[in-house]
Amino acid sequence: MDRRNFLKYSATLSSGLALSTAGFSALGISNSMEGLTNQQKKVIADYNFLYIPPLLYNPYAKRYRMPTLYIQDTLHEFYPGKQSYATGLSTLQHHCSYLGPTIKVKQGDVVDFSVVNLRSEPVTNHWHGLHIPGRLDGGPHQMIQPGETWNITMPIRQEAATCWYHDHTCGKTAEHVYFGHAGLFMIEDEYSNLLGLPNYYGENEIPLVVQDKLFNSGGDQIYDVRGGPIFLGDDMIVNGTIKPFLALSPGLVRFKILNGSNDRHYEFYFKDGRSFSVIGSDQGLLNSPIELNKITLYSGERVEIVVDFTKDSGGIVDLMAKTIVVDTGGGDIYVEILKLAITSYKALPAILPEKLRNNPIDWDKEVKNAPEVTRSFKLSSNETLTEMYINDRAFDMQFINEYVPKGKKEVWEFQSLTGGHPLHIHGCSFLILEVVDEPPPLEFKGWKDTVVLPIPEPGTPIGKLYTCKVLVEFNHDTYRSPNILSQDDEDIKGLKYHIPYMYHCHLLEHEDKGMMGQFIVYDEEVSD
Repeated sequence: MDRRNFLKYSATLSSGLALSTAGFSALGISNSMEGLTNQQKKVIADYNFLYIPPLLYNPYAKRYRMPTLYIQDTLHEFYPGKQSYATGLSTLQHHCSYLGPTIKVKQGDVVDFSVVNLRSEPVTNHWHGLHIPGRLDGGPHQMIQPGETWNITMPIRQEAATCWYHDHTCGKTAEHVYFGHAGLFMIEDEYSNLLGLPNYYGENEIPLVVQDKLFNSGGDQIYDVRGGPIFLGDDMIVNGTIKPFLALSPGLVRFKILNGSNDRHYEFYFKDGRSFSVIGSDQGLLNSPIELNKITLYSGERVEIVVDFTKDSGGIVDLMAKTIVVDTGGGDIYVEILKLAITSYKALPAILPEKLRNNPIDWDKEVKNAPEVTRSFKLSSNETLTEMYINDRAFDMQFINEYVPKGKKEVWEFQSLTGGHPLHIHGCSFLILEVVDEPPPLEFKGWKDTVVLPIPEPGTPIGKLYTCKVLVEFNHDTYRSPNILSQDDEDIKGLKYHIPYMYHCHLLEHEDKGMMGQFIVYDEEVSD
């Protein structure tokens, strides 16, 4: 059975099983040639159906258990007929040979998760972008040993957003994520569901996990930095599919894009120059749609865009990206990300409202009322780029870098002489106040969890200091147990009582080499 038929068969089988259990949906959408013209079929003859990860979603309950996730070594066909070692996260209802299912939950839900490690080495599973206590975060301190199960109960207390999950093993994050330990995690709320935005998963709501890969002649994915400080692959894939195409009905289509690459950044645009509407960033919807014709995402960042294909029936539309070559000093290259074939079918119902948020973000007011810089973080490395530091210190699992009070607004400043660092902070949303002394563009004035110190422009003087500032507040703590607050111990701020959050560069090799710190969030009333 070839890969396309295998995926199609697996999707059909698993969908039937999952829909019959606990109200869950586990859909693996398989694309087809139906509704396409002969000319369209010729154009996409050498392309592969875009794989849509299965959806785990319970629309009917507020308290429920998600299907168990099994982390396992697998074989995946990036190239049809050629199997490669990979990592997948599967459920009993659906086998994923690469990446994991898309998880969708609702604000106000309480969800039980069980994550089983079937691999031969320890892993973690970090819930990137989730507002949850440190004991649920899945950082480096929460190792899942081979054969073990991590059981947690997760309260969903944040607004609609596109987050994700991935491995966060100390010193091994880059390798584990590269081979496939990652997946999307979507949150919806009552207000976002009433907006009328495209929301038919796999049809007009499309997840796109964009990554770069390095393959050998046998089609095996290879993790090799090739003597450089970071990984940069030669081939682009989307959702584990190389040279992907997708057939879409005309009308409005919502793309939820994750830059899942270890290190490569992408400036996304459409080849025909068309504009699109940015409706959301890392941590939720913007106040209103922002019309652009290009947007740049660094590693770990997400964006939601809506594109109008109403007039494109019978045509081909190419999603492209400008990115950097393997030799980072060699300039830019332009790569095809996804080929879209627009069918003659009737468009699915959807609208693009002028107002997106029920509680608009007053960015100007937040900037005006922001405190002075509370904490400053200097990013650096040794001369050989084999060690990375924050405030001249490499990451140490036994050292708490910062002590942060719960529920208190702070301004965090990041500094670098080289730029090019996407900084991620666990357990929160923040507002970007400024980047290199300038306010962020409109599309990045929403809630974020990653901020980018950009790569220096050609001709920038050596020694220029790149800075950015974010306004952050933590509403969850890092205590190991919710009952820990009753303890009477002088060391209430130590690792004995806390599972810290992380802050780090999301260039994964930088993180693995030490460009990461950890912090506890404590209740001031308890510590006093």
